[in-house]
Amino acid sequence: MKNAILMMYLVMFTLVLATMMIFSKNKTIMIEWKMMSLSSSDMNMFFLLDEKSSVFTLVVMMVTTSIMIYSQFYIQKKKVMFLKILIMFMASMVMLILSPNMVTLIMGWEGLGMTSFSLIMFYQNKKSVMSSMYTMMMNRVGDITLMVAMMILMNYSSWMFLSMEYLSSSTSWVTLMTVSMFSKSAQVPFSSWLTEAMAAPTPVSALVHSSTLVTAGIYLMIRFKSVMMESGMNTVVLTVAMITLSMASMNSLLEMDMKKLVALSTLSQISIMFISISTNLYSLAFFHMIMHATFKSLIFLCSSTYISNSNTQDLRKMYSTSINLLVTNVAFNVASMVLCALPFMSSFYSKEIIMEMIMITPLNKITTLTFIILMMVTASYSLKMMIIINMNKMNLTMKMWKETSNQKVSSIILLIPSVILGNSMSWFMELNKNVIYLSITEKLIPPMMIFITTVTIHSISEYKMTQPNKIANQMLTYMWFMKNLNLMSKMMLMTQKIKMLKTTEKGMVINQVNSLINFIYKGTNLLFKTNQIHLKTAILIMIIFMMIFI
Repeated sequence: MKNAILMMYLVMFTLVLATMMIFSKNKTIMIEWKMMSLSSSDMNMFFLLDEKSSVFTLVVMMVTTSIMIYSQFYIQKKKVMFLKILIMFMASMVMLILSPNMVTLIMGWEGLGMTSFSLIMFYQNKKSVMSSMYTMMMNRVGDITLMVAMMILMNYSSWMFLSMEYLSSSTSWVTLMTVSMFSKSAQVPFSSWLTEAMAAPTPVSALVHSSTLVTAGIYLMIRFKSVMMESGMNTVVLTVAMITLSMASMNSLLEMDMKKLVALSTLSQISIMFISISTNLYSLAFFHMIMHATFKSLIFLCSSTYISNSNTQDLRKMYSTSINLLVTNVAFNVASMVLCALPFMSSFYSKEIIMEMIMITPLNKITTLTFIILMMVTASYSLKMMIIINMNKMNLTMKMWKETSNQKVSSIILLIPSVILGNSMSWFMELNKNVIYLSITEKLIPPMMIFITTVTIHSISEYKMTQPNKIANQMLTYMWFMKNLNLMSKMMLMTQKIKMLKTTEKGMVINQVNSLINFIYKGTNLLFKTNQIHLKTAILIMIIFMMIFI
C-alpha cells in the first residue's frame, strides 16, 4: 500500500510539470504507441494530452491518492484486493480521459463499469450484490447505445474525435451517444442507480460516485463539443437536466440517510453541468466539474468518518465532538460552504458565473426562475447537514475514537485544493469571453437566496410531519417512484436468479441426462401404445391422415 501511494505521488508530480508546460506553451501532446504489427497493418494506440485531459487526470490522481491513504484506516480486510480494484478503476478512468479514439474510449468505459460493479459488491452481502447488479443493468443500456453509435461511425472512416469536427452530425449516432452519457451520469430515466450504488464502501463512493465515474458522461459531451453544438440536442439536454435537478433537490430536502443525501447532491451538481452545456458554456461546465470533484470527495470522506464514528448513516442519530474530530469537522464545514458557493471559495468561480450566464442567456423566464430556486435548495440541504452534525449532542457516555493520521492527511490533501484551486485555475483556463451585464438586484440574488434559506430552515426546524404517509411525501422519498421500478426489476431479477440456481445446483449434466431419460421414456411409451393398436385400425388412421394432408 505504501509503495503504491509513493508511486501515485511521483505520477502526480510528473503530471503537474506536464500540465504547467501545456498551459504555458499552449500545446497539445499526442502519443502514439505501436502495440503490434502484422504483415501489412499496424495496431496503434493513441493518447491525447491537452489542457482538459491533463487537468482532469491530475484531479483523478489526487483524489485516488487521498482515497488510498484513507483506506489504510477504513478497509480492515482484503486490503490488497481493494487496492488492486481501485488501481484498475483509476487506469480505466485515465484511459477514458486520454483516449482520442472511440475504440480505446469504449475499453476505458467498459473497465469503469466492471470495476465499479466489483467495488459496489465489495462487502458481499445480499444488499450490496443486488445493488451492484441493478447498477450494472442500468449502465448496460448506455454501454449498448455507445457501441451501436461506434458501429454507425464505422461509415465515416475514422473513430478519432479530432476528425469528427469535419463530419456532418447525423442525428442517430448523436442521440445514441447522448443516451449513453445520460446513463453514465445518472440523469432522469437512469437516476435511481446512483443512490443504490451507496451500498459500496464510503471511500469508493468518494472516488467513483462523486468525482470520476458519474462525470464521464459530462467529459464525453465536452469532448464532442462541435458535434453536440451542431446536432440541436441542446433542448433535450436542458429538459432532462432540469427534471433531474428538480427531482434531486426535492428529494434531498427529505432524505436523512447521509450517504444518499450526498449522492443526491452529486446528482444535482451534475445536472447543473448539463444545463451549462445545453447553453453552450462548455468551458464553465468543465471548470465546475474539476472544482466539484475535489470538494465532493472531501464531503464523502468526512461523512465516512462520521458514519464509522457514530455507527449509523442516519443524520438524526449522528454526533461529533470538536476535540476528537477537529480536522474532519473543519474539512466538512469548509467543503459544505464550498458546495454552497461561498464567495471566494473554489466553486464560487464556477457556479456564480454559470448562474449569471444563464440569467443573461435568452432562456424561458420560468426555466431561469426554477433554476435559481433549485440552486437555493443546494444551500438548504448543505446547511441542514452542517446544523445537524455540529449541533447534535452525544447521548452515550462512552469514549470517542480519535482521528488517525491517515484520516487527517487524506482530508488535508483534498481540503487545500477545495479552497484555493478555483482562484488559481480561473486565471489559467479561458473560462468565458462574454461580459456579464447584470443589475445590482440581480447580483444580490445569490446572497439573498442563502439568507432566505437560513430563515426558512430556522422557522420550520420545530415543525414535525404529522402525516408522513402522504402520496406527495412518498413520491419525494422514492425519487418520483423510480425506486419502485428499481424494486420491481430487483424482484424479477431475483426470481430468475433463483430459477437459475435451482437448475445449476443439481448440475447441468444431471439436468441434461434427466431430460434425455424423459424423452426416451415418452418416445418408447408412444411406440408401445402404437404397437398395441389393431392392424386394420392403424391402416384406417393412416389413410385418413393422408386424405387430410392431400
